[in-house]
This record gives sequence, C-alpha cells and structure tokens, in this order.
Amino acid sequence: MRAFRNLLIRFTAPMIASITSLPAAVPPELGWPEVVRENKPWTRWWWPGSAVDRPNLTWQLEQLAAAGIGGVEITPIYGARGFEDRYIDFLSPPWMAMLEHAGREAERLGLGIDMATGTGWPFGGPWVQGNDVAQRAILAAGRLAGEPTGMKVKRAAPGGEGFVVDPYSPDALRRYLAPFEKAFAGFPRGLLRGQFHDSFEYHQASWSPRLPAVFREMHGYDVDRFAAELTSRDAAQVTSVDRDTLARIKADYRETLARLHLDYLRTWVEWSHRHGFIVRNQSHGAPGNLLDLYANADIAETEVFGSTPFPIPGLRRANEDIRHDQDLPDSLVIRMASSAAHVAGHNLSSSESATWLREHWKVALAHVKPELDRIFADGINHIFYHGTVFSPRDAPWPGWLFYASTQFQPNNPWWDDFSALNRYVARIQSILQRGRPDNDILLYWPLADVWDNPNGLMIQLGVHDVQWLTGQPVGRLARGLMDRGYSFDYVSDSQLEQTRMNAGAIQTPGARYRAIVVPAVRRMPVETVQQLARLAKAGASVIVERLPEDVPGYGRLESRRSVFRTAVGELGENAIIDADVYAALDRKEVPREPIAESGISFIRRAHEHGTDYFFANLTGEAFDGWASLARPMRSAAILDPLTGKHGAAALQTDEATKARVYLQLAPGESLILRTSMAASAPAAPWAYRRIAGPPVPIRGKWSVTFLKGGPDLPPGFETVELSSWTELGGSEARRFAGTARYETEFELSDLPAGDWLLDLGDVRESARVRINDREVATVWSVPFRVRIGAFVRPGRNVLTVDVTNLAANRIRDLDERGVPWKIMHEINFVNINYRPFDASGWAITPSGLLGPVTLTPLRVPSP
Repeated sequence: MRAFRNLLIRFTAPMIASITSLPAAVPPELGWPEVVRENKPWTRWWWPGSAVDRPNLTWQLEQLAAAGIGGVEITPIYGARGFEDRYIDFLSPPWMAMLEHAGREAERLGLGIDMATGTGWPFGGPWVQGNDVAQRAILAAGRLAGEPTGMKVKRAAPGGEGFVVDPYSPDALRRYLAPFEKAFAGFPRGLLRGQFHDSFEYHQASWSPRLPAVFREMHGYDVDRFAAELTSRDAAQVTSVDRDTLARIKADYRETLARLHLDYLRTWVEWSHRHGFIVRNQSHGAPGNLLDLYANADIAETEVFGSTPFPIPGLRRANEDIRHDQDLPDSLVIRMASSAAHVAGHNLSSSESATWLREHWKVALAHVKPELDRIFADGINHIFYHGTVFSPRDAPWPGWLFYASTQFQPNNPWWDDFSALNRYVARIQSILQRGRPDNDILLYWPLADVWDNPNGLMIQLGVHDVQWLTGQPVGRLARGLMDRGYSFDYVSDSQLEQTRMNAGAIQTPGARYRAIVVPAVRRMPVETVQQLARLAKAGASVIVERLPEDVPGYGRLESRRSVFRTAVGELGENAIIDADVYAALDRKEVPREPIAESGISFIRRAHEHGTDYFFANLTGEAFDGWASLARPMRSAAILDPLTGKHGAAALQTDEATKARVYLQLAPGESLILRTSMAASAPAAPWAYRRIAGPPVPIRGKWSVTFLKGGPDLPPGFETVELSSWTELGGSEARRFAGTARYETEFELSDLPAGDWLLDLGDVRESARVRINDREVATVWSVPFRVRIGAFVRPGRNVLTVDVTNLAANRIRDLDERGVPWKIMHEINFVNINYRPFDASGWAITPSGLLGPVTLTPLRVPSP
C-alpha cells in the first residue's frame, strides 16, 4: 500500500527540460577512464579448513564479481566444526585442483587471484624443522647462540600446521618453498597473479645461524665480543661499555638483522618471479628498513587497523564498538608503503583495509569510506578488503567466519548495496593508478637514529605502536609538511644512492622531485652524507634542518668518522642549512597546496595532459570556495566518484596559468579534479550546489514493507513519524536483519528550481532510492543525500527508499536464544577486544529510515 501526503512545493515545468537535456561531455582525457580489473577493490578470501568445492567456489566467485570485486587473495585458515570431512590438506593434489578451478573460474569472470605463500601467517609448516625454524638470540657459554622461539603458524589450515621458518635465512626459505615447487610443477602458468607475504609476525625472532658471519662482513668485528651486552635484559645493568657504545653495538646488530631479512625477502621474490608470479609484501612489523623492504616487492602493502575518530557529522563511532588499546591508523606510517612504490617506480601500492573498524556486525558501508579516502590521499591505490570468508551455501546463517574481519560476504545484510562502495573505489583507483607520482619533496628517513638505542635488541617497526616514526624529528616534520600542503615521499639511504639529477630535476628510479629535505638527525651513514653533498653540488635543492652529528654503529668507527667530517663539511658548503625548513622551501619556490590548511586531504598524479587530483574532506566543516592549486592548467573537470557524474570546473587562471578552482566538499565528501594544459572545447559545467530556498520536510504517511532478510520477515506497518523499525515494527522487527521498503508520495507545484536535493537524514545503514519507479542511486555514505531534479515531475511523485540495516540485532537474537552459530575451530569467536564474543547484552541497534527526510531547492549557476 502506498502512503500519500501532499507536499506543496512550487515547481516550474520548463525547468525540467533544462536539467534533463544532454549537454556536451567533458573531453575524453578529462573524463572517467575505462575500469579494469586492478581498478576494482580486491578482497582477502579465507578458505576455512580449505573445505572448498567446485560448485561453492564458482557461486562465491560469481557473487564477488557481480558485487564489483576485482580479485581475491586466497589465504587458507583453520576450519569450521562439524565440517571436518570436507577439509583438504594444503598443497595436496586435491587442494591444487581446487586452486586451479578457482583460477579458471576467476579468469572466466574477469577476476584476479593472489595467494598467500602458506596458510595463516607467517610462513611456516610441518616440513620446517631443525635450524630452519625461527630462533631467538641467547647467551650460551659466553657466546651468542640461537634457541627456537617455538612459534607455530598462526591460524594455520590443515596441512599447513607447523613451526615458523627463520625469516633471515634464504636457504631455510628455499627449503620451505620446496613443497610449493613440487605442487606447482604442473600448474597452469599465469592462472594466478601473485604471491602474498603478511606482516612480519615472526615473534621474538632475533637470531639466525648465518648472523655472525654476515655481522663480521658488514661491521668488521666479531659479534661475540659483546654477546653479554647484547643479550642483557636491562641496559642500565651493563657496565662494561657506556650507553653510547652499547647503542652503537646494538645498532650494528639491528642493521645486520635488516640486511638478513631483506635477503630472505629477495629470495622469495626471485622464486615468485621465476614461477610467473608478482609479489605483494606487508613489510611493517619487520626489524628492517621498511622503505627498502616495501620497494623490494612489486606491490608494497600497508595495513589499516582500527577506526579513526573523524569529526564528520553523522559518522557514528560508539565507544562500546571500537578498540581502545591500539594506536589509530596514521598517515605518516601509511605513506611508507606508497613512498617506496613511488620512489622505486612500482605503479601499485595496496592496503589491507577495514580490519576491526567496529565490533563484529556493526560496521556499515559508511564507516568504510572515510578510512579509504584517507589512505587514497596517502598514496594507496589498490584496496584489499579484510575480508571475505568462503562459506558454502548449506552453512547456516551467518556462515563460516573469521574473527578479525569486516564481513564483506554475501551473508551480510548490506551485500546488495556493497557494489555501490565498490564502484566508488573503482572510479577513484581508475584515476590513481594512471599517470605517475607527482610529489615535490623527498623526505629523508633516518633509520640510523631508530637503531641507535641502548635498550632491547630487536626493534620491530609496526603499524600500531608508531613512536619509531611519529616520535622522531622526521615524524614531526612530515606532519608539518602535510598540514601545510607540501607533497612528499620518504626516501631511504639506499634509495638516495640511486638518485640522480636529470634535466634539472631530482630523479629516482620511479619519480621526479624538486627538493630533498633532511630532518634533524643525530646519526647518518657516511655514504648518505656524501651522496647528499654530491646531489647538492649537482644543483639539487637539498634542505638540511640540522647537520648530522656522527656516524651510526660501532664497527670501524674512527676511520668512518674521519671521512664523515670531510663529507659533512662538503654538505654544509653545498646544501641549504636552515632550521626553518618551511621558509627554505618557500625560498626555493617549492609549491604547496593551500587547501590542506583547511583540513582537506589530497593527492596528485601527473598525466600526459596535466594533473589529476583526489580531494577528501575528512573534517567537520564544509569547504565551499576558490582553491589555489600548485599545478598550472588551462582547463579542468570535476568528477564525482560516488555518482560517476562530471562537468567542467569553474576556473580562474592568470597568464602563467596559475589556477584557482571552485570546489565544494561537504564533510565526508570527496571528488576528483582532472586538469589539462590544453584549452578544452566548451563542455557542460559542473553542477555546483546553490541553495535556492529552505529545506522542506516530506511529511505524511509512510508505508513500510519488509522485503528480504531474516530470521523472518516482520509484518509491514504504516507511520507518519519516522523512527527505528525496531520501535515501530514489533518483536520480529527487533531481531530482523535485512531490507525494508519505505514509500510515500509528495506533490510539487510551480516554484522555480534548477534541481532538488533529497536529504534522507539519519539512515541505518544504506538506502536505494527510487522516484516514480526510476532508480536514482544507492545512498550509503555520509552525507545521505542525492540530487533528484531529473527524476521528479510537477504534481504527484512517489518516493521509494529501500533501507538495509546491520546484522547486529539478528546476532543479538541468536546469542539471546543460545543458538550455536560460533562454530569455528581456534579463537572461536572473539569480540573486538579479543574476549569471548557475546551479543546477548547488546542494546537494540536502531534500524531503517530515521530521517528527517527533506527536499531542498537548488539553483545551479557557476560560482
């Protein structure tokens, strides 16, 4: 039954023709590129117990493809209880047959496949034995020795259980890879895209049998001279050497571990390439140079864990639904991965995304968007969701699950709206994967200062406790550069060695820059000081906040110090030494994007015609005005990644083609700006929002019908006051997870309006909007509003809104009734704080269309 209520809004019929006519499109070079497989988001695809079969593999891959996913990463894990007879041992002939079937079906559907080079994480298995296992350094008979850590593969799948491999030994890794060599001997080449290595979680692994020999080769002395000092638990108790000397010795040890782990990863990369695979690597967590480790991979992958308290109005972040014992995702750390890709010349940098955004079943699509927008602005352009669990169709709802996942899977009620998020991501990545990096500054990362620490032994550089970056002068400087709108990539010592001057620009293997900035550092390798001096002498703008004080490490100390003093003198003569880095950048006319001072996040990519910008407003304030941009242009187009719409931007340029562009970004909104140095032909202007009158509420009777979901469809109802369906729909609605249709009618009469903005108010959680039986849009992110001028007509109009809620109330009901839905082996099933999961005490989660729903008349002139 359709509810009816007259809403008297005056409307002129001739205006409809003007907004529904088809104007000229923007030039092709400024429009949307064709979306390809890599542009779409990918997802980690857990195989519980590897209990997969051909029909269900095909079915789930078809579901993923239809939802707009571009590919999957297969990671086998522990299985579900009661399904043990379906388990398949990892790398066995039946397992390889399932992998080949998945590969062929993915190929048919236009999907890509990566796989973890193992089960669970990190690398390890039943064939890892003896000296090949991960070891910790201990003191034995006055010398350093190794002792097995005893760590086994976390969350291992059948056939993959066993000890973790030594992450510093290429030979141990080759033996680890031998079963893969055998299993893949007859596997079709090219059916899989790549191999994946998760973050460094080889806990307490601080030793390898080859460490003493490599240490001597690198530093010129025997590591056993200081065995007692290195293994002491309390640096304050060490009296044989002073704290400075102890820090130097430990720095040498840490540099050796870094070298050994890089050798290990290079061995894996070489093996993968030899077998036709590319590699994705999560370098964070490693006791090594993250930039060099990331750059060693074809695709450097970061990780975003937890939720960020963005001040966006309407973006909920309930205290009981988030983690409180973890550091928040940090842009400074995310940029490690993208910087390495840019500097090395790798086009893609990826992110394990949306891990623990909220408590299980309380993550909405709206929660995902700002987290992705932030990492897009940080240079990530290849999203991997975390993640999707293989679950057969005969598994009772909610199916097979992973404990630390946003459930991007067909049993989630919002699955039918998931494609709208994926189209959004694909449009953005179709831009951010094109062209080339366009950052202006190389920011030196002084790892030697991190290693120079008398405390502890192995230092791991993770994404959770990030004081190793944010607590250092380089972190404070990086934050200041970001806040002022300077674009930068980090650069390591070895990457600087590969940097040259080329046609007046600073050239790395992958990108061009205008300046090198060196933060205040204490320790710097001689070779780095010499290279910076050479670059400065060759014409590079090298800005040094403060000259380094000394060389790092203990080995060959005096001979290195002698060379260091000479090199520092040369650097001081040729570089710009200025404690006010920002003033020095201004003097060297290094451009910046002033819009960053309004809190707008951005990234640029250069293309053959001009520049592509991505802007995101992750603040609580709207941006509505002229923005001065750092790159010249003669024409520009605004592209909306939510809707796919585009139009010519309002642009002001001077004779030097310096530009100001008019931008509108409400809190939570994002857009693409594509610019060109060519003067484009006249094109349809971008439809800026200009309010023509106050918002008018849509009042009256709404009919509500439950369409899809469970456990049962509640009876429909009518209401004139919008509130949660859990309050209006009875007991069945209180436990329902799924979709309900809201429908009402309104009338428009003859007030002039160029367009209309429909604002749905509070939506729990996503909505598909139809007007007069025509599909308008899926509205899934803050702010929940959409233009509808092309869909309304004078007189009677029918508004239909299909709203989908979270699964939280249905899960709550299962736990209240004691239904055994938590059926997974191992860590079954924990909440966001890693305690036993129990939703029976949850409050009822509001659901449906809460409103208020309003229509606002717009005029659409240029600014």
